[in-house]
Order: sequence, then structure tokens, then C-alpha cells
Amino acid sequence: MEPSRRDRQRAETLAEIKAVARRLLVSGGVGAVGLRAVARELGLTPPALYRYFPSHEALVTALIADLYDELTAALMALQDHDADPDLGARLYLLANGLRDWALAHPAEFGLLFGTAIPDPDAEGHEDTPGHQAAMRFAAVFKALVAQVWHAKPFPHPSDEDLGPVLVAQLARKAPYFDGMPPGAIYLALNYWTRLYGLICMEVFGQLHWALEDAGAYFEAQLFEIGEALGLDCPAPGQTCS
Repeated sequence: MEPSRRDRQRAETLAEIKAVARRLLVSGGVGAVGLRAVARELGLTPPALYRYFPSHEALVTALIADLYDELTAALMALQDHDADPDLGARLYLLANGLRDWALAHPAEFGLLFGTAIPDPDAEGHEDTPGHQAAMRFAAVFKALVAQVWHAKPFPHPSDEDLGPVLVAQLARKAPYFDGMPPGAIYLALNYWTRLYGLICMEVFGQLHWALEDAGAYFEAQLFEIGEALGLDCPAPGQTCS
């Protein structure tokens, strides 16, 4: 069924509210994204905004969901426009795509990955739009690592090396990682936090003291990760194929 005029107007208002919230985020950080500030920008009263978002946390969570989906769509578009089936090339493509998006959208990246945001529905956290959007983003990299593992399993720590507490946690995530063993999931998390940490430090200006060109360092780190995963990638400064 076609949406009613009222539904279309509501959707347009929701989009406008979130667009204003994003502008405030970029100009003043997450603290600037208040219901009163958004209402003032839109020429509305704060109570009018409660018909769309019952709290500040609900608004921020909706913005987080939109941003995760925007980032995921950008990465998927890169993947769809690249005909190279090589897994090493895809690792370089997606990792650099994430870095490029983060550098182009530092405030948005900071909200997604650098700020703890209270969830408006803690008991149903996994059902919230923000959490679901985050899982869609994570699935992009998870799927790639699982493909690498199933194509050619890479060396990983044994259960004895990791200890029973960590192994139990990782084993519970095996279905999400397409059946990868705990040691392989452990390495996947290691490599993700390594890439994430590098991007965070660059975006938040924590590498300027050591590196003029953090991109070259990022590329060298990607090469090391690719080698550890058994991917056939050339040395930094060349195109992975």
C-alpha cells in the first residue's frame, strides 16, 4: 500500500530532525545534539519533538542507526564496484574504505566508535535500531574473515593458550562467525581492534607527533594482517591483487 499523506509528512519530519541533529553533531559534538537545540533549529517547541523522539537517547540512537547504515552502504558500494574476487584485495578495499569514511566524517565516526551512548531500551538492547545497524556494519568484516578462514584456515592460538573463560565466550560467537573455532575468532577480533585503534588514533589526532603520513603506516599494518591471514598481498605501496 502507498503510504498516506500523513505518513509521508511524518517520515519527512523525522528525516529533517535527524538531519539537524547531524549538523549539530558536526558543529558541536554529541553534547550539542539536544532536543531543545534541534527544536529551536526547526522552529518547533520541545514538546512537539517528543511526538517523534521521546528522549535525547532515542534521538541519538536513531542517528547512530542512520550513520551505521550510511557507512555500511558506502563499504558495500565499494565492494559492488570492484570486480576483483581476491580476498586480500577486498580486505584492503574495505579497511581503506572505513578509514576514508572516518577521516571524512570525524564527528560521526566519534559518535559511532568513540562515545558510550545510553540505550533507550536497555532490556531490549539487541532489538534497537542502533544495535541492529551496528551488527549490519560488523557483518561486512565478519563475512570477509569467515570467507578467508573457510578458503584457507590460518594458524591460530589453541584453546589452552587462551584459557577457558575466553574460549567459552568466543565459542558462543562461533555461529555468528560461520563456525570458526575460538582461536580464529580471537585473531579476527585482534585484527579488528588493531585496525579500529589505528583509525581512531588518526581521526582523533593522536598520531601527528610520530607520523606525517599515517596512511603509509596503516597500509603497512594492513600488509601484516593480510600476511597473518594467509592472503597473497604485495608489499606496502603496491596494489593488493
